[in-house]
Amino acid sequence: MTRIRPASPADAESIARICLLTGADGGDATGLFADDTALADVFAVPYLYGPACIALAWEVDGEVRGYVLGASDTAEFQQWFSDTWWPSRPHRVERTAGDEWLLLSAADPQRTLSSHLGDYPAHLHIDLLPDQQGRGAGRQLIEAFCAAAADAGAAGVHLVASSANLGAAAFYPRVGFSAIDTTATTTTYARRL
Repeated sequence: MTRIRPASPADAESIARICLLTGADGGDATGLFADDTALADVFAVPYLYGPACIALAWEVDGEVRGYVLGASDTAEFQQWFSDTWWPSRPHRVERTAGDEWLLLSAADPQRTLSSHLGDYPAHLHIDLLPDQQGRGAGRQLIEAFCAAAADAGAAGVHLVASSANLGAAAFYPRVGFSAIDTTATTTTYARRL
């Protein structure tokens, strides 16, 4: 049996595991960082605790197999992340050269902010384990997140995906997102709510 349900801090371990197993452009990021928990401490777990956060779990037979996490107010979330969350994490000291980009990104107080926040104030991250991909779970999670963000007053939602993640590039337009900004390494997608 599958269902979407609110995620809570009790799901932190499962969510961190999914983040790690999908954190290398959709593939397994295990061992890419000195500390395998660092990736989730930036891109997943804070959404279980922060302000204006929306956290939904995709559960299959009682096991979390995916999620959509984000915030209806990106600016409020980023302020909390920079002032409270990241300073409390143990990864603040660079451990290896491979960790540098992640740690620098997390320490950047502008990391989730963009010139598009006026139109798309909410943002999200979505990850599903491979056995759940291509089965409609992603679409259901996106729709549930968008409904919750609209209920919270957000006029639009955005996300940033790696240009190397070809699955994401194919998926987001199918669920109503359009590319609004592209760099050499990322594409920002957005959807009005």
